[in-house]
Amino acid sequence: MLNTKNKSSGMNKRNRNRLIFYCVFLAFPVLQFCIFYIGVNFNSFLLAFKSYDYSTGLYDWVGFLNFKRVFYDFEHVQYLQMSIRNSLLLYLFTTLTSFLALFFSYYIYKRGPGSKLFQTMLFLPNIISAIVMVVIFKYFVERAIPFVWEEITGQEMEGLLSNLKTQLGTIIFYCCWTGFGVQMLMYSGAMSGISDSVVEAAKLDGATPVREFFSIIFPLIYPTVVTFLVVEVAGIFTNQMNLFNFYGTKAEYNLYTFGYFLYTKIKTENISGYPYLAAMGLVLTAVAVPLTLIIRKVLNKVGPKI
Repeated sequence: MLNTKNKSSGMNKRNRNRLIFYCVFLAFPVLQFCIFYIGVNFNSFLLAFKSYDYSTGLYDWVGFLNFKRVFYDFEHVQYLQMSIRNSLLLYLFTTLTSFLALFFSYYIYKRGPGSKLFQTMLFLPNIISAIVMVVIFKYFVERAIPFVWEEITGQEMEGLLSNLKTQLGTIIFYCCWTGFGVQMLMYSGAMSGISDSVVEAAKLDGATPVREFFSIIFPLIYPTVVTFLVVEVAGIFTNQMNLFNFYGTKAEYNLYTFGYFLYTKIKTENISGYPYLAAMGLVLTAVAVPLTLIIRKVLNKVGPKI
């Protein structure tokens, strides 16, 4: 009886020590989350309804004045209108790239000729530093391509980033190219998790590779596809299209996206401009949240059923 009590007491003490250890171990990340996520976002929410007073050095409550400025600027300021266009264009092309990555991933999954080389080359931009990739890409499109064009045709050619007609398309291509590897890696990983018995059963039934992809592979990895598409919807309002890596804070207005606009404004504005940016952030969030939920619901409803 005494031994049982001693064992029970020892177990309780060990469990209590474990609980204390877990609490101490988790205390710092939880505190960090509360301060730097919940606290910062709550303060940003309040800031949207305030204005900075230079005479007192304090923020005063102004109600919806900042939101009125935001809606007015969306209607009259050109670079914000460009931000809407460019952000939607980037989303369109990244979505198309996502579906193209599906076919490349399937080719790698089936271990076609050169699949390992394709996998390495397409994922390489995600391993190399973003600044290094931008420098290499700028040299290629500004010097290498014009030089080759002149050698072939004998005509001078303006750099693709210097030419206003090709500037936006070149940067969108860069974004799609550098993001291609991550999508391909995730899709390939999802495909490799499919049971071999399912694929073998499809082969025994005489399924062609095309039939196998659309009837077996795509339906089984559809949740991964939905995840990418939903994340890209949220990225409409946050993706800066690598503009800061290309131009710093001096990109042309015709290249602006929401992500780049907010990033550069926060980087260059003083404290008096923060309430306006906080109000714009809330407006974009009010659009992004329901849009993301609606698209996720639609994708889940229209997706293939197994």
